[in-house]
Amino acid sequence: MRCRPADDGLKWWAEGISTLTEPPPTDRDHDGINDDRDEFPDDPHNTPRRFIRLTCQVGDDTRGFDIEAVPDKGADFTAIWAAKATSCDSDTVAPDSALEQKAHKASGYEEPDIGTLYSICGQVDPDDVYVDAGFAPSREQIAEISGALTLCATHPQAKKWRQAVKRGQADAKLEADGRLFPDGTYLVRKEIKPGTYVTTDVKDCYWERQNRSGEIIDNNFVPSARRVQVTIRSSDYGFMSERCGQWRPA
Repeated sequence: MRCRPADDGLKWWAEGISTLTEPPPTDRDHDGINDDRDEFPDDPHNTPRRFIRLTCQVGDDTRGFDIEAVPDKGADFTAIWAAKATSCDSDTVAPDSALEQKAHKASGYEEPDIGTLYSICGQVDPDDVYVDAGFAPSREQIAEISGALTLCATHPQAKKWRQAVKRGQADAKLEADGRLFPDGTYLVRKEIKPGTYVTTDVKDCYWERQNRSGEIIDNNFVPSARRVQVTIRSSDYGFMSERCGQWRPA
């Protein structure tokens, strides 16, 4: 009777143990690449990770943050918001994902660069004009804020941004209706509406109401005042002002 050599027996035993103890290869994302060789084991599309570099002012220090831009999910600003950066700068960032392209469209930017939006999203500045209680943004600023809100909807100051957008939209409607206007010369009823208007914090403000012949119906010069009010009649032909700022309905 022939016996298995001792060495062969040991080898057979070791191979048996190895077969029993080694787990089978895994492929969590089912992309045909085993996890031990897959650079992106949880992403079946194997999309490379993308980071946006922001250089921010944190207190008296300048710090760099790498913000990961996850396609269609947005960037994670958690770390930078926790640091309370008051200002940030970014290199050029071309809109890549669908979310970034949507933010770019909302911003109204002509150039294909949303680096400014990433900078706005990164900073949490209590003195930012966009969070001022009385600030009403222009059309361009409304678009920029809307772009930032698309990119970082959960920003710590998002609520104040949305309030600013509402004020800006309300002012845009007043302007379109001829009821919000800066210094200048206007035709009443054609360019501006009759009504009572006010302006605030003026210095050397001059205004006058005019008839069809250009003669002065009423006028006033205000060296300095916190508030100036004027009523433009429907019978007035023109109205002009200098150094008075912006007139809005009283």
